[in-house]
Amino acid sequence: MKTLVCVVIIGILFSIVGVSSVQSQTQEVDGYTLIRGPLGTSVCLGRWVPSRDVALPGVCEGQMVDVTQLTAISSKVTADRLDQMLLALASLDQKLATNNDLLKQLIETNVKTQTSIDQQVRQVSDLLRETITSRFDALPEEILANDLFKKELEKLKEDILKEVEKHYLKQPASSTR
Repeated sequence: MKTLVCVVIIGILFSIVGVSSVQSQTQEVDGYTLIRGPLGTSVCLGRWVPSRDVALPGVCEGQMVDVTQLTAISSKVTADRLDQMLLALASLDQKLATNNDLLKQLIETNVKTQTSIDQQVRQVSDLLRETITSRFDALPEEILANDLFKKELEKLKEDILKEVEKHYLKQPASSTR
């Protein structure tokens, strides 16, 4: 009987130690359940269902993968994603370089256009001044015989030339500068 009591006590102790070791064999990390077993640590990639029997660890509803395999797979996926990111960044860099070249061309074209406009404005102003001066100089002597009338015509000529200068000699305001 002593032997039977010793066997029962050892059995109870063994089951208590076994239950606590089985329960301590599972660990939850970042949504994955890690199971430590005699062959190493495995990871449940599905849903982990704990066992109702305290002596059993539970069941993985999904694939069980060794930690080293999961690490290798994760490293490969990470390397693939980094390669995709590098390709996307290279494409973005190329598009930015193209846009920069187009922007430089646009600025150069804008400067050339502004220079051309300024030159045309000067030419129109010179043409108007010459035309006005030649028309006033071409007035008949009979009209210019009266000094008062001649002074008024000279004043009119100067007023017109001032208006031409006002409108054609000032630089147009540019929104890109």
